[in-house]
Amino acid sequence: SKKRDAELYLTRFGLINIDEFDQVSARHQGFLKHLLQKPVVNVRKPHATQVESVKRYASFIATSNHTDLLGDPSGSRRFICIEVTDTIDTTRPIDYGQLYAQAMYEIYHGERYWFDDEDEAVMTESNQEFEQTPPMVQLFYRYFRGAEDHEEGEYLYLMDILNYLQKKSTIPLSSNKVNYFGRLLQKAGIPSKHTNRGRLYKVVKL
Repeated sequence: SKKRDAELYLTRFGLINIDEFDQVSARHQGFLKHLLQKPVVNVRKPHATQVESVKRYASFIATSNHTDLLGDPSGSRRFICIEVTDTIDTTRPIDYGQLYAQAMYEIYHGERYWFDDEDEAVMTESNQEFEQTPPMVQLFYRYFRGAEDHEEGEYLYLMDILNYLQKKSTIPLSSNKVNYFGRLLQKAGIPSKHTNRGRLYKVVKL
């Protein structure tokens, strides 16, 4: 929650652990994404008069006792989620010097240290089991499904879908969530097309 301190930590530590990652609130998710991809930090150090760019060093790890961790509708390619299924062996010491030497050897010999499009596609697919299913999407799938390519289906605007869901479920749905709802449907792969009056979604009523 202290954004300036958080940015300074990027320049001071090699590894930052976010304990209980599921406790990171939705309003902090955007700032966390900003931190994860920030290469340098523009900061005015104590007693200094000018702002300077400082290299970012820190990487992030996080832990949680829950699996429904990822709630960003824009995607999860920034995360590598691993479920621990057995006891972690802490009896054998880790040879950190050898780990560092191996990493430096690989870098000096041209080993790729960044993710390409294929890597990101694999991560996105494997992260699906760790993603949250927002209540609005659950409600959508109760009364609709996306139309298949061979189906005629029905083209509806987001507001039409929201009004239908509200009428059927009697659950109040705020109109200011329309854009967010649209991102969720696009992420869910619901077919759509853009028109001069807005985006239409091809759906089948259940």
